[in-house]
Amino acid sequence: MNHVFCHKINIDQLKAIEIEHPLFSATLLLQGAQLIEFTPSHSTHNLLWLSDTVEYKQGKPLRGGIPICWPWFGNLDKNPEAIQNQISDSQNKITASAHGFVRSLPWQVLSISESCHQVEIVLALTSSEESKKLWPFEFNLEARFVLSTTLEVELTTTNTGHKTFAISQALHTYLPTADITKTYIHNAHNTFYIDALSHWKETKQAGRIGFSEETDRLYFFKTNQNSQPQNAKPQYELRVESPMQQQILKSTYSQSAVIWNPWIEKSKQLSQFKADDYQHMLCIETANVMSDHKVLAPNQKQSLKLELSQLS
Repeated sequence: MNHVFCHKINIDQLKAIEIEHPLFSATLLLQGAQLIEFTPSHSTHNLLWLSDTVEYKQGKPLRGGIPICWPWFGNLDKNPEAIQNQISDSQNKITASAHGFVRSLPWQVLSISESCHQVEIVLALTSSEESKKLWPFEFNLEARFVLSTTLEVELTTTNTGHKTFAISQALHTYLPTADITKTYIHNAHNTFYIDALSHWKETKQAGRIGFSEETDRLYFFKTNQNSQPQNAKPQYELRVESPMQQQILKSTYSQSAVIWNPWIEKSKQLSQFKADDYQHMLCIETANVMSDHKVLAPNQKQSLKLELSQLS
């Protein structure tokens, strides 16, 4: 077979793993376990969107790729009370970073496995005295990346302490498009969503999802238990249709997804984001949010998984 090159590099202040494989190329940052590039050999471009203005600085999450949001999603005060109440210090609540804190911390490499078919990389993050100042629990996180002609990312949380805790989380996938106004998400018809821009009102989706204004919606895919085999994993599949490509995003261990595009005015306020970047990106975030948040007892594990592929 052709050689596989998997090596560590530095991009400004950040360490990364760069992979060159006969089937794909990819770049994975150790900060935040954030994948910022995945380009199958049959594709002409990165299947993930990354802003041209990103800054590779320690402690500063990048705009693009797949950031990991954990142990809460979005602003802390918009999470269920079970998650908010875990942070008793009012000052910590006020200063809590959006999307939690793990996307700005350095992760450790647990393993790298190479073959002619794929590369599998596992990164880990464990609770520390510093993390307990932000969130008072013991945990272990593992982010597993399986890279081939398709992309698979699985985040597994283990409660390693003696106290039960609740989390919301997301794999915050940024996807590229040539034109957001000609981009549509299929397979959400008749699904209920909460509109974060309309007083958190619940609305029923009619037809495909399109983009003509700022969009920030939390979709909930309810599994029909009567038609599912016992112990079936909750999952859903969305198809993204855009002028440049069609992509399939399959989510497992999740019944919620966040669909986001900042549009014109919000784009002017975002860091590492050009004023017209909204025209060329969208986010589909594989999630456990709101009523889909998770509670982990001591020694319990919880996974969240996405698979991304490009239709030929």
